[in-house]
Amino acid sequence: MTAATLLRSFLYVPGDRADRVAKALDAGADAVLIDLEDSVAFSAKEAARRVALDCLRSRSRGGPAVWVRINSGEIGRLDAAALAAESAALGGVVLAKCDDLGWLDEIASTLPLSVPLAPLIESALGLRRLDALCAHPRVTQCHLGEIDLLAELGAGAEAGSLLLGHAHAELLYASAAARILSPIGGVYVAFRDVEGFTADSVRLAQLGFAGRPALHPSQVPVINAAFRPSADELAPAAALVASYDGALASGRGVVTDEEGKMVDEAVVRRARRLLAGQRQGEPGERE
Repeated sequence: MTAATLLRSFLYVPGDRADRVAKALDAGADAVLIDLEDSVAFSAKEAARRVALDCLRSRSRGGPAVWVRINSGEIGRLDAAALAAESAALGGVVLAKCDDLGWLDEIASTLPLSVPLAPLIESALGLRRLDALCAHPRVTQCHLGEIDLLAELGAGAEAGSLLLGHAHAELLYASAAARILSPIGGVYVAFRDVEGFTADSVRLAQLGFAGRPALHPSQVPVINAAFRPSADELAPAAALVASYDGALASGRGVVTDEEGKMVDEAVVRRARRLLAGQRQGEPGERE
């Protein structure tokens, strides 16, 4: 499995807008996600690819990670081949509309082992094949494409919420079972709705998602805050870990918390992760 870093915020930027790419690098996101797919017209695909390559060539060690979302099909093959030449500065690759293991194998064979791959799950077929996609040795994390998924299903707003809840659960289960990073949630298109976006981001964090993408720089600080443990979470987590470690030192494997609940290693595990600065676990060792 490739090395992977837990990232909270991915700022999408159209690959054919070099001016926006430059600004995105200073927006405070954990990663800038240069899009070569849906936000780029067919006639601008080659130009967008050049912008992405120029960005990678000019990268220094500081600043956010630079990820790229590639196309599917023949254009995606060209994207991957071009990125392979600049892989040293490449944070990772998101595979658009990824529901084909053969396609995943092909991209994996094109890009060096050092490049993390993240399938973008945006179809019913992608959900059906989720276990196999997550189990692929080059996959470090999955992203969810909620808009495309709901469009395929033809769901209305109320029903869409129920269906997305199912998709969220499937992604979380499959990621945990495959011992990869917790998934990245979907975009929130109403970027001026700060209250709604904040509530939705907090909800995703509480579910166990690692982060989500931003469509506008103003969304980045909201994401970073939502997916960062708060002081109200850290204080009781520290007390719980200290109490439990003290119990272990005295030969006991179970303690009682302040509310009178029994606590063992399974309960303390999340507290340890919070104290390490992350809500979600790092990828485990695959067999």
